[in-house]
Amino acid sequence: MADDQVFSIKMKDALDMATRSFEAESSEGYGILGEQMEELETMAIEYLHDHEDCKAIVKKLELGDPLTPDEVETVKQFVVGDAYDYLKYDDNFDRSKAELKRVLDEIRELQSKPLDLDEIMHLGVLCKEASSAAKPTAYYMEQKERVRKFEEATRGGIDRESARILAGILRRV
Repeated sequence: MADDQVFSIKMKDALDMATRSFEAESSEGYGILGEQMEELETMAIEYLHDHEDCKAIVKKLELGDPLTPDEVETVKQFVVGDAYDYLKYDDNFDRSKAELKRVLDEIRELQSKPLDLDEIMHLGVLCKEASSAAKPTAYYMEQKERVRKFEEATRGGIDRESARILAGILRRV
């Protein structure tokens, strides 16, 4: 119960900071909010790492003992669960991709004519916009590739070498 209370307090603090940041619209508030979210994430990871289920699975992997289907699912959640959730709940991929395409089309238009000072400045802004749109698009694709690689690696069961690698990953989770 104490863990639930600690998590509840940390979540409340972060959500309160989010509310203040949205109202004040200050970089300092958003910076603090980012730090609080990272701290909360670290707490969650440490909690999972210390959980008995994780320890038991790590031991089985280290010994080369076969995992039950439920244990394989738990390993999947530890290793790529964040990616599954991201892919499941992210609704920005199509928007980011469309925005990137729109900006690149504008850059193509600029490419077709001689550039004066205003157009070069516009190109700089477009490049910044393209970079901003490319980052979440790339992140989404990275998560998709992580999930695919994990599924391919565990499709035929977990061999001894893979078990050793997974145990190391789970120890660091």
